[in-house]
Amino acid sequence: MRLMIIWGSTRQERKGGPVAYWVKSEAKQDKRFASIDFVDLRELNLPFYDEPVDAFSIAKPEDYRHPEGRAWAERVIKADAVILVTPEYNHGPPAVLKNALDYVGNPWIDKPVGLISYGGRVGGARAIEQLRSITIELGLVNVANAIHFVRFARTFESGEEPSEASNESLQKMFDQLIRIHKAFHK
Repeated sequence: MRLMIIWGSTRQERKGGPVAYWVKSEAKQDKRFASIDFVDLRELNLPFYDEPVDAFSIAKPEDYRHPEGRAWAERVIKADAVILVTPEYNHGPPAVLKNALDYVGNPWIDKPVGLISYGGRVGGARAIEQLRSITIELGLVNVANAIHFVRFARTFESGEEPSEASNESLQKMFDQLIRIHKAFHK
């Protein structure tokens, strides 16, 4: 199975690298994933969506006007499952992450998605709450449990390793991604 991990922050002083790279590292160790596509939205540098039609009306990647949109759609098509790693900005996900999701229509349909958030008093819970409705509207299939890192700096920035409970939650997320993918693609 091909897993795409999207790190949903581009801020200069972003703090989620340890969380995003932990997910990537754990996924690389899981032999059930044939490949890992780690997407740092800062590096992707996707322009804000301004195609002449909505993304669900674009039948194939070559129909995108912008080459960045075409390349992004082709990349999403190759993924079998997705994990979104996001901070919470003003009680929601960052605009850059919403834009990346909105840029592609049909290729998201029936892909399982796991949601991981970090920071603040509630560990990004409100960002996850909004991402659940956004991803459902896009046709992605949410795994049952999201992972939240409340005041994550105490774990990741201090040099501690993620707790055993965090590692177990991530393994459970991997299991659910694989189970859902198999259910939709028999």
